[in-house]
Amino acid sequence: MFPTVYASYKKNENNTFSLNYGKRINRPRFDLLNPFKVYINSNSYSKGNPFLRHSFSDNFEFAHSYKEVLRTSVFVNVITNGYGVLFTSNPETNTQIVTRENYFKSLNYGIGESYSANFAEWWSSENSLYFLGAKTEFIKNINATPSNSLQIDFSTNNTFILGKTTKLQIDFSYSSPFESGLYEIGYASSFDIGFKQDLFNKTMQIAFLANDIFNTSYLKDFTSVVNGVKQVYSQNESNRFVRLSVVYNFGNKKINVKERAFGNQDEKKRTGN
Repeated sequence: MFPTVYASYKKNENNTFSLNYGKRINRPRFDLLNPFKVYINSNSYSKGNPFLRHSFSDNFEFAHSYKEVLRTSVFVNVITNGYGVLFTSNPETNTQIVTRENYFKSLNYGIGESYSANFAEWWSSENSLYFLGAKTEFIKNINATPSNSLQIDFSTNNTFILGKTTKLQIDFSYSSPFESGLYEIGYASSFDIGFKQDLFNKTMQIAFLANDIFNTSYLKDFTSVVNGVKQVYSQNESNRFVRLSVVYNFGNKKINVKERAFGNQDEKKRTGN
């Protein structure tokens, strides 16, 4: 059974408290089970593990909301039989092997603050700041030592109304470098700009989006030490793109549902129904 339990208490118009718990199962994807080798280069290959098992997570959260503007949350996440990627190496053959194993259990915890505000009639903003930590234990002998550190996660999403028909969106997110179990992980950030313009009495919309402008949201400095060998991995599957879209709505907006209904009634009278 994987229950979800939620309780809420509204102390007054300004303060609301909530407590929730959920148990979940995380099943590995098919490609993680596929045992065939996929060569990355002449000295490195990746393969799945057909004996990989699912993991379980128990999630607890206590939250306080003030005027539905400021929200504080404290949460704990417990993972058992956790699985993930292992980078191993064979110094004799100078070969790197990327595989998957159920090798850890972890206790993840944190505290977060979310703030929604209208700084002016033309400026609304959604902001969040989280401090995250973890304690990891290896349940399989992989000849490595777990380590964990504090992680800071911040995001801000801002909408600016530049006129009755013009909107500007500016978003920024940042995750600090941190250590989590087997890995040390580099920072990630993203800076996005969006623009929307309505034309011809809102029958046409022009939208522009520049996503991850500085190309900094990819996985970088993914570092582990197994069998005394330090390995550093980066994967730049770039999220940077630019998109321009134009939408035009055809049709006569003066026709409403009531007019169509009257037309149907007249047709029925003519047919004798």
